[in-house]
Parts: sequence; C-alpha cells; structure tokens
Amino acid sequence: MLGLIKFVQRVPGGSFVTYDVEHYGETQPFWIPDGTVMGTEERRNQSMIPPEYVYKTAKEFQWDIYGENVKLQKQIVNAFTVNFREFERQGRGLYIYSGTKGSGKTMLACCLCNEIIERYGISVKFISVPDFVELIKDKREGSREKTDSIYQTRLLVLDDIGAQTGKQEWIDNALFRLVDYRKREFLPTIFTSNSDAEKLKMDDRTVDRIVSISTDVKIPERSIRREKAAESNRMFIQGLLDAEKA
Repeated sequence: MLGLIKFVQRVPGGSFVTYDVEHYGETQPFWIPDGTVMGTEERRNQSMIPPEYVYKTAKEFQWDIYGENVKLQKQIVNAFTVNFREFERQGRGLYIYSGTKGSGKTMLACCLCNEIIERYGISVKFISVPDFVELIKDKREGSREKTDSIYQTRLLVLDDIGAQTGKQEWIDNALFRLVDYRKREFLPTIFTSNSDAEKLKMDDRTVDRIVSISTDVKIPERSIRREKAAESNRMFIQGLLDAEKA
C-alpha cells in the first residue's frame, strides 16, 4: 500500500505519480500506465454506493434527529475517518447496527465511504449481503472480476449482514471466506445489520471474525426513513389542499 497520491503528472500513455507514504514522506515519481490511476470521481463511480447516497458526506448525517445522546457513536465515527490509517493498519472496521429498519445505518456507512474516498483516495466498494450471494452464484463473464474486487478493495461496506436467506451451507461458506480473507489481509470492513453481532444467525466462525475486527456503532431505534416518508407525504397532501384553496 503506497499511501496517498500526492501529485500526478499526466503524459501520453500514462502518468508519473508521487505518493505520500506515512512515516516516510514523498516518494520518487512512479510510472503508471493509463487506466490505472483513478481520481475521486472515478473511485466514487466504481464504488457501487447506492445513487441516493453517492454524494452524501459525514456532515450531512443528522445525529440530532434521534433526540437522544449519541456522543459516543459520533466519536467513534469521527475517529474512523480521521484515524483511518490506524484502523487500516489493524484491519479494523465498524459494525453499525440497529434493530429498527430505516434508522440510517446504510446512509451512515455510505457517508463514511465518501469521506474515506475524499480524504485518502483509496478504493471503496459497497454491496449488500443478498447481492453478494447473487454475485457468487453468477457464472457469467466478468462476475469473477467483480467478486475479486469485493475481496480486495481497501474498504468494503457489507450491508445487511444477517439478511441472507436460505439454509444452504455454501452461503455460510461464501461469507466466511470473504470475512476471513479480509481479516487475514488487514482490509477494513464496515458491516451494517439489524442485529447485534453476537446474535447473528450465522456460522460461528464468521461471527467470531466479525466481532474481532469491528468496533460497534449502535444506532438509536428510530425509523428515520418512515418519519421522512410521512413528512414528505404530509407536505404533498398539504400542497394539493393549498392549491385547491387558491
């Protein structure tokens, strides 16, 4: 891992790239062929972050909307973005969970992805567990490359862990291989879930690894998505009523 890109000099056929390496400083320029160096926008486009969250930042996450003390959660999230290099050195990620659907878990994970892309210029991938299961099943050309990119990305968001359906042993094995690989390679993962990690109905080996490489972030039990939907619907109806009166 070379570190942050400090300077890029583009020339025909490629670029000369200077890196800023922690505890070392700036390197001599490296020759990188065209198509290898990606800018922030390219990394964002390839991250698979859902379109509704692709430009969301940590500042846009409204902690005060929960109406309760979330100081600890905010501190952990801030530490992850500011001290990501240390999290990466330890291969440690976050386990964002809440028993309430629509509480903001996925949005928070995506906000963090965008912060990491902006601050550190590294590869990030987002995929839900059901989508990962479908990807593993897919035998079409290119699916193996997509799977490899999920395994090897510098930061992965594995959304809705525990939401996989079916009792097939191969699903448990596929998830174990992914989590185990990222643990062994010190690649941080952000998990989101509707369940406390200790209560995940999964292979014990996988649960043990998730617990060992994650810092918990407990999101309050409040469905922000439903509240926003209700408010949007109220405003829509009010707009129609006001139009009738005019």
